[in-house]
Amino acid sequence: MKLDTYGLFVKDLALMVPFYVAHLGFRTDWDGNLDHADLYDEATGFRLMLSNRSFIEQLTGEQAAMALNLRMEQAFLVGSHAEVNAKFTAFKAAGVQLISEPTTYPWGQRAFYFADPEGNLSEVFAEGEQ
Repeated sequence: MKLDTYGLFVKDLALMVPFYVAHLGFRTDWDGNLDHADLYDEATGFRLMLSNRSFIEQLTGEQAAMALNLRMEQAFLVGSHAEVNAKFTAFKAAGVQLISEPTTYPWGQRAFYFADPEGNLSEVFAEGEQ
């Protein structure tokens, strides 16, 4: 598992995406979706995820969102959907605060959310499988 993504929760993607592209050199294939945008640093492979706060509340559930810091998210990439499931089972057995069950989203990614001991949102995910 590797730290793959740092996420910022923002109010206005139409303002924030051009800022990060113009001033910090990120590239993106953002299509104007007002919920989410992935930005990339080509030199390092680092991914910056900008998400509308209300979108994150939809993914995690409003009740869970109110209990979390919801200022940022860190996302850990694993190799497969099966590994997402295995990590979920291991975290559950260890008593980690789980926010969601593993879910495969319409864009193909499978993920679950959890919180660290101070309430910081984190995600374990795998890209879409063919």
